[in-house]
Amino acid sequence: MKRSRICLILLMLIAGKMRAQHDFFQYGFQTGPTRVNLYGNPFIEAFLEPEWRVTGGPAVYYPFARKWAIRSHLFFESKGSGGVIPLYDDEGEPMGIYNVKTQLRYINIPLLFDFHFGRRLRGNLTGGPFLGLLVGHRTVYTQPVSGEEIVSKGTSSFIPWDGGVIFGSGVRYGLNKRITLSLDGRFNIGMTNVISRPILSSLTIYTLSSQILFGIYYTPGYNAGKARNVN
Repeated sequence: MKRSRICLILLMLIAGKMRAQHDFFQYGFQTGPTRVNLYGNPFIEAFLEPEWRVTGGPAVYYPFARKWAIRSHLFFESKGSGGVIPLYDDEGEPMGIYNVKTQLRYINIPLLFDFHFGRRLRGNLTGGPFLGLLVGHRTVYTQPVSGEEIVSKGTSSFIPWDGGVIFGSGVRYGLNKRITLSLDGRFNIGMTNVISRPILSSLTIYTLSSQILFGIYYTPGYNAGKARNVN
């Protein structure tokens, strides 16, 4: 009986020590180029092409187990696409060929689960859902010869939010006890229709983006000494 109590106490101490090694947050910032596109609409897919833009924002990292962590961020993202399309008026009459650039501005928040491996230099596999709040829209149509511009603004023709899944991988490196550097590649697949009215008889458009993200994280307070074991 006494031996079983001693074993139970030892197990509790070990579990507490393991939890203490992982139960803390790192706070940081990530930014980098993103390749954006739209899909799910035959007209859009036929004429528009991906564009490169920049994204970034504050981020958090929480290692909750020896091989697992949760991460999230608050990114301001410009999604959309660009290209050359035939433009029509409200009555369906052709207006000519125009260059077009569409920007759908979102605040995106994901919930990502990391499986990581390695020691001070750690690789990771990442996946999870994301939710985006639409905060603005701007589409510019430019006549190639005259340079005349037609600007469309407002969000009344769009669903106010976007959602989907993220897959990716990356590496993290503990530069010292407080600073961790990261490099991630992610593929964001929108799975929610983002338009509320038909575009050439189609009522679906979804977002896509591929990101290369550079990050820096800070480990605050007394937890700084633990960072290298979980980066």
